[in-house]
Amino acid sequence: MKIYQFSCREVNGIDLRQANAVLRHGPDLIIREAPGTDKGPVLVINPNDSVKIQQAKLKEIIVGLRKTAKKYPWVMSDVKIYENAIELLLGGHKLKMYDVDAPSELLRETIINKWNLIDKPRRRGIHLLWWVYIYLREKIMSKNIQPLLKNENQMVLMFMQKFHWLNVKFLLTKPKRDDIWQYYFGKFKGVDEKNISDFIKAKNMVLYKYWLKHSDFV
Repeated sequence: MKIYQFSCREVNGIDLRQANAVLRHGPDLIIREAPGTDKGPVLVINPNDSVKIQQAKLKEIIVGLRKTAKKYPWVMSDVKIYENAIELLLGGHKLKMYDVDAPSELLRETIINKWNLIDKPRRRGIHLLWWVYIYLREKIMSKNIQPLLKNENQMVLMFMQKFHWLNVKFLLTKPKRDDIWQYYFGKFKGVDEKNISDFIKAKNMVLYKYWLKHSDFV
């Protein structure tokens, strides 16, 4: 199995790295860091559907994305992915695409709490709630991705920020509980496996909801 990871810059412009990779590699499977569920990956392109049905579904998605792009220009990067996917499908290429990120309810927390504006949030040992948020997203993504990688003969495009992909790859190795704790939370002072759940409950009920369902430390 070959896996090629591509990030996307969420800026006031279009980043074509992912879209260009669709045509350059002609993948069997595309896995996207896009809102999904915590109950399994969301199938966006189903090769069992007719090309006509697949094309109609993607065009409907494109219409919605073009509206969103008026406020967030970088969303046009996703439009180009879908347009190139349609080109592959019309050429007879068989393709699956899944969205594997956490539900929108959890993803919205970074905007609500302005964690996306925090200076240097990726530094371990600071911004504990942000790291809880990242851990939960990546736990869900790893669970959603794992069953998709059983076919060793497929060529996979991983459309996920490199930061997330490195962490998800770690979780896909099925590390021990203690190793997961050290990886995500080991540098935080004053918190341990026994008290972190109560801390999260007191600070953020959305995080706590997903913590109870997906954490290794409950």
